[in-house]
Amino acid sequence: MTNRNEYFLKLPGFSHSEALLTKANFQIRTVQTSDASSLAELMLDAYRGTVDDDGETLDDAIAEVNTFFAGERGGQPWGQPWLEMSYLAFVDSRLVGACLAGEWSERQLPIIAYVLTSANWKKRGIGRQLLYQVLKDLSGKGYPEVRAVITEGNKPSENLFLQIGFQRVTT
Repeated sequence: MTNRNEYFLKLPGFSHSEALLTKANFQIRTVQTSDASSLAELMLDAYRGTVDDDGETLDDAIAEVNTFFAGERGGQPWGQPWLEMSYLAFVDSRLVGACLAGEWSERQLPIIAYVLTSANWKKRGIGRQLLYQVLKDLSGKGYPEVRAVITEGNKPSENLFLQIGFQRVTT
């Protein structure tokens, strides 16, 4: 079984005034359920060759995206996806990034469920900018805290979240 670590960020102290500069121009819009197939393709591309690559097929990825839309994770009720606070990034109408947020019912807190960037577009600030947009929205709604769960050894995600100010939950 893959180990995952939980992280948190206190939103009242979160500063979203940092200038967000990227190495690519892209368009951002909120997620719609009709984006499921595109999100699944992005998920496969983003995970390929990483610690999160479990050899999934496109059908597996579509099922994963559909469980997010259904408010489930790992076959268990999880909470509602917040599509109005989840974002996609496009370059020339091609999906290159996503940050999906939702409600974590068990914790009664928002959760960043996924930050995905296409392999060819990594390290250009796309995931960071999408995450900042979601955090700005959550902060503006008055949420006290947000959580994320990251696969142990996923250094790019761990680094991104730690640089923004997330802290690992210790038990």
